[in-house]
Amino acid sequence: MDDTHVESARTPAVVNENLVTPAAFPRGWTWLGVGLLISVLGAFIILTPPGVLRKVDFIAAAVCHRIASHSFFIHGHQLPLCQRCTGTFTAALTGLIFQWGILKRRNTRDFPPLSILILTVVLVIPWGLDGFNSYTTFFTGGPAGIFGYVPQPWIRLLTGTLVGMGMSVVLVPAFNQVAWSDGTSDRTLRDWKEWSIFLLVELVQAALIYTRWDWLLYPLTIYSGLAIIAMFALLGTMVFVMALGRDNCCTRWRDLWVPLVWGVLFAMFLIGGVNLLRLNSVGTIDGVPGLSHSIFPHT
Repeated sequence: MDDTHVESARTPAVVNENLVTPAAFPRGWTWLGVGLLISVLGAFIILTPPGVLRKVDFIAAAVCHRIASHSFFIHGHQLPLCQRCTGTFTAALTGLIFQWGILKRRNTRDFPPLSILILTVVLVIPWGLDGFNSYTTFFTGGPAGIFGYVPQPWIRLLTGTLVGMGMSVVLVPAFNQVAWSDGTSDRTLRDWKEWSIFLLVELVQAALIYTRWDWLLYPLTIYSGLAIIAMFALLGTMVFVMALGRDNCCTRWRDLWVPLVWGVLFAMFLIGGVNLLRLNSVGTIDGVPGLSHSIFPHT
């Protein structure tokens, strides 16, 4: 990082002169959001089957096919997300925690260097190609896909993990630019050293998931569900803030609680809506009828 960027990192970006506090958000929106969220969470608890594991399955069904042959099993239970989606969403949430929590980049506004962003885009290619190869095994009549190799659980998990990293690399600075009034001209990931540490953390997490130790069942299930909600909630929070014209409104997470409430509402409505469409179209949240053959049973 050059001297100019170091110096700019010490200087806060231009602060929004219309800085607001939580109380400045329209009172009607505040109470409406809280009331709706309580109602939606209550409906989710009542209408979904009992048990934490099954409730998270319904959250996961909004983003994942949940085909058993493409999923990990722990202690006889299918994880809520397939192998690729498990890597993607858990890595994305870990990426948020790493950048906001460990690196303390809560208010840094600049994206990582261009070279890191280019790699982030490039890593989507093997994720897409392996996914397509895996999908074609349903029609090739053999274990190998259209590209001539047999899909492997570890490849699905790894490619998902790398894409999940990329999701957080893009989301953190984008969110910071929308939410915070005290943003600084610094990068969320400053250089390849920080990216390498980030990659190591994600690979260790992926390796831990791949062990499928029995004690991981509940922590990994809950973490996967929280990851899905977090991704959608942050997007919903950004939409809410921009829709009200309150960009760069806050300096602390607790000041942002009203938009975050609406963000979680956005996530829950999206999850519920997709599940309704799925149940009406295929009749189940468990896999896809007609696409259920198993190359690696209970992997």
